[in-house]
Amino acid sequence: MTIQLDLARVPFAADLARYGDSPAILTRSGILSYQELADRVTALARRLGPVRRLVALAAANDVDSLVAYLAALESGHPLIVVPADKPSALDAVLSVYDPDVVLRSRAGAAGFDERRPGTAHELHPDLALLLSTSGSTGSPKLVRLSHANVQSNAEAIADYLGIGPGDRAATTLPMSYSYGLSVINSHLLRGAGLVLTEHSVVDPCFWDLFRSAGATSFAAVPYTFELLERVGFAGMDLPRLRYVTQAGGRLDPDTVHSFAELGPPPRLEPFRDVRRHGGDRPDGLPPAGPGDHSAPDHRYPGAWRVLPD
Repeated sequence: MTIQLDLARVPFAADLARYGDSPAILTRSGILSYQELADRVTALARRLGPVRRLVALAAANDVDSLVAYLAALESGHPLIVVPADKPSALDAVLSVYDPDVVLRSRAGAAGFDERRPGTAHELHPDLALLLSTSGSTGSPKLVRLSHANVQSNAEAIADYLGIGPGDRAATTLPMSYSYGLSVINSHLLRGAGLVLTEHSVVDPCFWDLFRSAGATSFAAVPYTFELLERVGFAGMDLPRLRYVTQAGGRLDPDTVHSFAELGPPPRLEPFRDVRRHGGDRPDGLPPAGPGDHSAPDHRYPGAWRVLPD
């Protein structure tokens, strides 16, 4: 089966070059400009070909994974994202969803596994992204997102947080997690920088890179705050830190107040996740079953975030 690309794509991923020489990716190895990132994305998008195909990405927080993710969004190939450090997740996707192409990072080189020249699937024209639901057991269940879902998600978060070209976000969460992706998308939309790392907040190397790259924000889940207390976050000198966001579960009120008081002056505000269109909880989302690549679900997992001024 062959379905020609209809040019449906995610606008921010297709328009990276407009930010030119501004820093897009900052790592221990150096800086990648928006133009350089766009060139890599375009090259991989061309390699994916003119036939719209289902692509699986075993993603890590590295440049190769980011390029692969953006290439699929830029060129209109629906993408399933799974964590690179969990081979069983990819095995399950291969068995149940049978992607046409598998992308992964292999010791610093992008892996491109073409499983067939065309596609074995009938893919809905609006379908952009398939993300695993948290806590899924047995057959993997995926939430479907359209190109408009991904773009509007990034725009709403960037608007709320006031993200601009001078911001730089550290990647504290996996790219395979919707919250981690929202950080990536919203910053690339606005020409901001991504401090790309797989180090944990308990690793001194994370904070060395955070300072040297001039990071202004990071995202956290409740357990992250336990780790931050353990490493003495309250006493750290982080002159460019502008805010911390939190999702992934309810944060204990005492912890909220404790961390908010570190900011001058504190402002506690529940951030109703602007990504959501529908129910109050993400666990009611209808998943995509095996072989189901029909219309995306227009509801997106919700969360509350707490921001200091």
